[in-house]
This record gives sequence, C-alpha cells and structure tokens, in this order.
Amino acid sequence: MKAKKYKHLSFEDRCIIEEFLNNNYNFTKIGNRIGKDRTTVSHEVKKHRFLRTTNKCNNQPCCFESKPPYVCNGCSKFNNCRKIRYSYSHDVAYNEYLKVLIKSRSHLKITKEEIASINDVISPLMIHKHHSVNHVFISHSDILNFSKSTFYKYIDLGILNVRNIDLQRKVRFRINKECSNNQSREKCNPKIKIGRFYTDFKDYIEHNPNASIVEMDTVIGTSGGKGGKCFLTLLFRQYNFMLIYLLPYKQSKYVTETFNFIKKLIGIDEFKRLFEVILTDNGSEFFDPESIEIDINTGEKVSSIFYCDPSCSWQKGSIEKNHEYIRYILPKGSSFAGLTQDDCYLIASHINSTPRISLNNHSPYEVALFFLDQDNINKFNIKKIDNDDIDLSIRLLKK
Repeated sequence: MKAKKYKHLSFEDRCIIEEFLNNNYNFTKIGNRIGKDRTTVSHEVKKHRFLRTTNKCNNQPCCFESKPPYVCNGCSKFNNCRKIRYSYSHDVAYNEYLKVLIKSRSHLKITKEEIASINDVISPLMIHKHHSVNHVFISHSDILNFSKSTFYKYIDLGILNVRNIDLQRKVRFRINKECSNNQSREKCNPKIKIGRFYTDFKDYIEHNPNASIVEMDTVIGTSGGKGGKCFLTLLFRQYNFMLIYLLPYKQSKYVTETFNFIKKLIGIDEFKRLFEVILTDNGSEFFDPESIEIDINTGEKVSSIFYCDPSCSWQKGSIEKNHEYIRYILPKGSSFAGLTQDDCYLIASHINSTPRISLNNHSPYEVALFFLDQDNINKFNIKKIDNDDIDLSIRLLKK
C-alpha cells in the first residue's frame, strides 16, 4: 500500500497496530498495512507504550525494551513473565494523542494588540450592527489574518468582546393563519392554479433555462390576527436581490396595486424581462394571478405566476432565507404600523449591500448591476451601503 503522507494516525490505524503486534508482525508489515513508513510505526509504539507491572515482578528488564518491537504484546511468555513488561494499547495511545492535540491547539496565537484591534473595529460591527462573521472577514481581512473557525474559537474562549449571543442566528417564525375583520381570508378558485402548479414551473424552467425567476412572499408585523401593514417581498433568485414594498393589508388588491406601480416604474418591456417567472406560495393575497400577469393597457401576458406545493416553503428557499435579514432588523412581533415605504427602501438597501458566500463574497447589489443595470436599481430606490455602515439591527430604523 502506498504510504499516506502528512496524515496523523487514526484510531483505526492504532487498532491495526495493536492487532498486528499481538500477532508478531514486524513494523514493515504493519506500515504497509496502514500506509505508513516503518519508522512511523516504530515511533508510535515507543512513544505510547506503557509499563505493566505485577507483584511478582523481579525488576529485570525485558530484552524487547530496547529493540523492536519494544513491547511484549505478542510474546508467548507474556502471562507468566516476571520481567519488566511494556505493552501497546490502541485506547491508551489514542487518548494520549488527543490530550497532546488539544493542548497544542489551546494556546492563543494572537497578541494583546491584535485582540485590542479586533475589539475596536470588528466587535462594534457585530454587536451593534449585526454583521455576520463572513461579512467582517470580507471587509477587514487585513485585521483578521486567521481562519473563521479560529475566530469562532476566540469567541468561545471569551477573549473578544463579541459573544455567541451577538452572532447572527437562524430566526424561525410561524405562518399566521388567523385573519381579522379587516383582513378576511380571500377564497381561492381552484381553477386559477391549473397550469400554475410547481410541476408546471419546473417544466417551464426546463424549456426556458435562462428565464428570470422572482420569488414572492409576504412578511407580517405584529402577530395576533389584528391585520394591518405587511411587507411584500420580491427576490431575484439568481443573485439574491430583494425588493420590499409596504402593503396596508395582506390582500390581493394591494399586491396587484404594487405590481401596477412596478410596471409603470420600469416599463412593460423591462417588466417582461425581469419578472418573466414569479414563484410564490398559496397565500390568499396571491389568488389573483391574472391581475399581475396581464398588462391592463394592452391585455398582453407579460409574466407567468406559479405556486409552490402546499407546506413546501423550501421550494422558494432563497426568499425564506433572505427574510432572516428582515427579522434581524424587525424581530418577530414588531409592529409595522409606523413604517413607511422609505423605511422599506432603507432596509432593502442594507440587506442588498451585505456580502454573501453564495455570491463569492459579493453583495446582491454588486451582482445585480450586471442583470438589472444601474438605471433600474435607481428606479427601485436601492442604494449601495458601505460595508462598515451596513446595519442589520433594530437600531437601523431608530436613527
């Protein structure tokens, strides 16, 4: 077997070493079996052998103490021998290896000056503005000259001002199934979904692989079935660029009004290009697809709406993931009553300026420039926010 270079001995390797020693195999054969050089095996045995003594020991050294195999594992006289005996055990060897490994990795390879620099620059961004670890590594690679896993270790050890509670976490929120008097549930005509099922969506994409896909959803404010303002969110799947519009109520007529506004804002030709396919869930606010698909002036079909399967939000997982950013700024239970559309533009600008690993550490804003162009981005009222000025905390709307 070809020797495996630069690999530590595994638990399985040590089990094989012990088994082969018990059967009197030499170091060369053991090394061939585990893919290591014989000197590696010899060093392992001498380093981790341990002394086994009995009350009948005569304190005379065994001949194997100073020559291979350096242990008495395979000796036929082992049980009755009264000399000083050494043995090799995979359990003992592996436990000693782990202790050395943990100890070697417990020492901090960072100076007090570097800690102070991180606390002065990085900690405020993560604590007060909810920047992610990936975000600060992109923005301040000159300061963070170590790996992300090391950074997490420093946080766990408490040597930084940042604590685990300051790190972005996945926010879970349930769908509000209650409706108020002002927001009565709209009934769905089953016929509207014919030709718009998720299987139809997959067929369309298979035949139109370059189609621009927009995922659509809503985000509600204060729970409890009181109705009121909510967000209509639209996400360009290919580059995670999100638009946020404030609706007075979670009803289809307000969704239609928003799309009429967008069509007028960017023009029908651009709307057809950018909103070719819209994928949404089965919320009652989306039960009037034709009002979005059809241009009210010409009667032309300018978009195609499809619906996810019931209880399959993962089919539009990109927008669900992006909602986490909204919840950093407006945690679940926050009221949207005092918000304006300008607040939505501000929130969307900060979210779209945040670098993403999925975009090769670029922000959705940067990537969108190649697909939407600057003119459309300006029309959507989305602005580029400098990395250190990005704020994904509740403080954003209190400034």
